[in-house]
Amino acid sequence: MPTESSANYTDTLTDATADAATSTTSTASDAGLGARRRVLVTGATGYIAGQLVPELRERYDVRALDVRPGPDVEVVDLLDTPASELAEYFEGVDTVVHLAYHRPDGEDPQARYEGERRNVDLMQRVYQLSLDHGVRRVVAASTNQAAKWYEQPYFAGRRDRVTPEDYPRPDNFYGWAKAAYELLGFLYACGSIGRALEVIQVRIVVPREIDPANFVDQPAHRYVRELAGYISERDLRQLFVRSIETPDIADEHGVPFHIFYGVSDNARKFWSITNAREVIGYAPQDDSERRFAADIARLLHGDNR
Repeated sequence: MPTESSANYTDTLTDATADAATSTTSTASDAGLGARRRVLVTGATGYIAGQLVPELRERYDVRALDVRPGPDVEVVDLLDTPASELAEYFEGVDTVVHLAYHRPDGEDPQARYEGERRNVDLMQRVYQLSLDHGVRRVVAASTNQAAKWYEQPYFAGRRDRVTPEDYPRPDNFYGWAKAAYELLGFLYACGSIGRALEVIQVRIVVPREIDPANFVDQPAHRYVRELAGYISERDLRQLFVRSIETPDIADEHGVPFHIFYGVSDNARKFWSITNAREVIGYAPQDDSERRFAADIARLLHGDNR
């Protein structure tokens, strides 16, 4: 079990994000959005949404959509509904937090490809509707799977770090689709097809508590990989809040586009969060080395005390 009980493990946003809250009202007012920023969340009944939406509702005027019903969630199919009928959901919105995902049917390569292509089409629709209806920014859930192949040379000792600037190298169709989200997002952000839509893609790695029982009979590197990629709930919330609220995200070329890795400040991390620190002031509070210290001692060092 983790070294701290869940009752003592704070998952609310910390002082590291308090300054962002003070700027919310003025930023939203400047945009003509009133006192609370309007945020549209897609995929609002999903696992990641479960960690984010409560905090987002505290801070913003949230409208939540999904193809499945849920508390305070509107049932809307963003992919198959005519675009003209979806305008109302995007008009007047400051930021879209895109978490929606259609799970492919079937396991053979063609079925996986066709299923994930629907997710690329869904991302495209969100970008286009956002561009058409004045949305300032899209913050989307991507994944480390967009560059997962790099884990092979890392664990073989031929690479020390994976950064968002590395060329995408997925090794599965899920990662391919997420890489496509990112490349498509740059197209919208660079302004080549209209105004520059601001885009942030968050490559989430391990957004869950790590159960040591799952790794008792596994090679050590699999457990190490989970420790390296862990992101606590409060760090995930902070990362998304700062991605929403940071006023200026233009890169060195003036393009408002970034890819951030979603990991905590783990001692074992090999996914770089340097750009998230620099661009949006991401200041993760947690480290899997401390969070799971007793489990690490037992599983990796044979300490059964």
